[in-house]
Amino acid sequence: MTANAGSKRRLGKRLVAEFGALRDALRDRKRIEKIYTVRTVRRIEKPKDFDDQSVRVIRMSLGVSQAVFAMLLDVSVDLVAAWEQGLRTPSGPVRRLLELMEEDKEHWLRKLERGDSRKTA
Repeated sequence: MTANAGSKRRLGKRLVAEFGALRDALRDRKRIEKIYTVRTVRRIEKPKDFDDQSVRVIRMSLGVSQAVFAMLLDVSVDLVAAWEQGLRTPSGPVRRLLELMEEDKEHWLRKLERGDSRKTA
């Protein structure tokens, strides 16, 4: 038997034991919150899509150049230009940042006024 097979077998035994314990707790009407970590998680919507016009509107509402906007988002100037020309679309994490920029423009304006306090290498 290989080490990997042994590891899988141990995991399988652990899973069977844990599911057995869960079954017993449910059968005995025990509060599973006392035995297991139970969390309620709200569904978080995916960020909305941004087209070339909406990216440009957000950037212009901040009153910054493509270069400064690129620095805020930690992307290249070429990528910002490609978004604004409709050649590319922002990815998920950038879409989330763009949403935040739309929701709280003042935060981003303050960030621009302060400048980034981190030193570059």
